[in-house]
Amino acid sequence: MKVGIVGIGLIGGSIAKRLSNSNIELFIYDNDVKVLNQAIMDNNASLITNYSELDVLILALHPNAILTFLDTNHKLLHDVIVTDICGVKECISSACDKYNIQYFGMHPMAGREVGGYANSIASLFDGANLVVTSADIPQDIDTLIQILGFGSVVVSSAVEHDAVIAYTSQLCHIASNAFAKSKTINNVDGFTGGSFEDLTRVGRLDPQLWLQLFNKNRGNLISEIETFVRHLNEYKYALEGENDARLISLLKDGVNCLNNCVKL
Repeated sequence: MKVGIVGIGLIGGSIAKRLSNSNIELFIYDNDVKVLNQAIMDNNASLITNYSELDVLILALHPNAILTFLDTNHKLLHDVIVTDICGVKECISSACDKYNIQYFGMHPMAGREVGGYANSIASLFDGANLVVTSADIPQDIDTLIQILGFGSVVVSSAVEHDAVIAYTSQLCHIASNAFAKSKTINNVDGFTGGSFEDLTRVGRLDPQLWLQLFNKNRGNLISEIETFVRHLNEYKYALEGENDARLISLLKDGVNCLNNCVKL
């Protein structure tokens, strides 16, 4: 099987490193010539010169770059299964429908706090969840999923994916980033533990990437922010009113929501 990867950052690089240990014939491209040459050497890969000769093309790019790529190259992609690892799906699925491209969306629930090819690792996806946008998984894609080592595959539509990811990922990044803006953060040495570390971890985000993700999912994200703010205010009002019964009720409700969650 011939697999191409466009974008050799953290995710694309990790895919390349894992596939290089298999019998996949690997082709790659990246705008950064230094990264591209290093990745070709590291992974026994070749430069992509003809998209139409590939069986699968993985777009490991930011959302805007994926849409630009599809606009520019769609005439070369009709015999190729195109997939991506992007954190939004509906805009990409719609673009592929527009150009009659064979699209199969994938979103690995894996990452690191540091980006770039230098931080990519072949084991990044071991045991991780993978969200896919169709239950009809092509054989070549299924082979890639097995090689990459995902622990479970969750089937969703592109629309459902974006609605849920606004809550499980995008809201978390905004909440973490906003949480860091208290002036108290300058006086926390010796006071931090697991709870502080967990809540602040994803706030160290790439603003340009997350701007694109937020903008491509604006409606869903605004709705989740509004819900979160409303519930935060409930705790605030209970504290202001010294209403212990209300506060206990709110805390119990939150615990019950977590306990009833299918899997955390």
